[in-house]
Amino acid sequence: MLRLILADDEQYEREYLEKIIKESYPSLLEIVYKAADGVELMEKLEDYKPHIVLLDIKMPRMDGLNAAEEIRKKYPDIQMIIISAYSDFAYAKQALKLGVTDYLLKPYLDSELQVTLDKVIARAREREDSLALVSYSHQTDQKTGFDFYRDWEKDLIWNLFFQRKSAKDQKEELKLQGIGEGWMKVVLISSPALVSMGTFSQEVLKNYFHMKGVKAINSIWMDQMAICLYGVMEDAFTELTGCIRRARDYLAGESQIPVACGVSGTCRCAEFIAGAYDEAASYISEYSGEGTRGAFLEMTEGMKRICGLEEEISRFLARQEREAAYDSFVRLVEELEQRLMYQDVSVKLNFGRSLMTILRGINQNPGVRVRASQADALFKKLGQLNFNGDNLKYHMEYFSTIEVWKQ
Repeated sequence: MLRLILADDEQYEREYLEKIIKESYPSLLEIVYKAADGVELMEKLEDYKPHIVLLDIKMPRMDGLNAAEEIRKKYPDIQMIIISAYSDFAYAKQALKLGVTDYLLKPYLDSELQVTLDKVIARAREREDSLALVSYSHQTDQKTGFDFYRDWEKDLIWNLFFQRKSAKDQKEELKLQGIGEGWMKVVLISSPALVSMGTFSQEVLKNYFHMKGVKAINSIWMDQMAICLYGVMEDAFTELTGCIRRARDYLAGESQIPVACGVSGTCRCAEFIAGAYDEAASYISEYSGEGTRGAFLEMTEGMKRICGLEEEISRFLARQEREAAYDSFVRLVEELEQRLMYQDVSVKLNFGRSLMTILRGINQNPGVRVRASQADALFKKLGQLNFNGDNLKYHMEYFSTIEVWKQ
């Protein structure tokens, strides 16, 4: 989550902003402190290390402009949003010169606050995704050990779509996520922007599909993002158009990267979710230009082959057939390279997702387990490769020597 500090001398304003932000960004923005003036704000920055500061211009002891100037000098990575009344508009323009990211003009609508925060979050994405990408090993909580459930949504969603498990098993897995009898809907988005997006962007986009009475599970894999939506009532998805618009705006960004989108109708049971995916995919393949259609279909077929290779590698490693595992690892990387146009960072990011699937696959074999220390070492190695630009394919021998512990 992104940490946010509010600074406003009016208690009502602080409480109102807190209410709207918590409702609109429940899993994305955490309000870590509410300051009553600029001095209090400056005192708390080092303690709370916020990503975003939202501050009023007129405050006692130190106003918003002076606070913004000090923040920019000492904490250049913090994103700042200035709130000002109409009569302060000249000050707001001055704030932009000081490096403030954006401003809100009072009185503002809830939707205007949301649009402004969306812009700031989008500006933060490249840095946050990059930190997640090059710090695989840092995501481990030393108190609890390696997290084998990292990026679990990839396995759940794409196994459902590609029907890699029985309908009974699919239903049980969905039940564990709080999805039972009710209605489901699939949104599928395809864009070149997705291939280098990490865990931060996945959380942002999931938050954009936050609707009352609806549970969302999403996965970014290769150049596709899939969102499974579940609601007890069939009419629970009335806000979906606005959710899709926000997601498209986030992906397109200022460079206007092309974004294709397909949406399924509602389906009643988990058995029909693969058909819902096909329906959403058909909108992209049928209503896109020839080049986009061909690339989308080719990518989807490549993803299916990667699923097969992941399963194959897990099986080989569980049996300690390392030579066979090595050959399949090489084929996996070659498939990633071809599908992702040899973009080094994107290949390594998606290899990391496949590696998590492979480790989980090994652990599903009865009596076989990958030790947490070994799993952590694999991701440390992958993180090191991101720094020095090594070609991933030349390191497959290391990844194919995974030791398994027999219980």
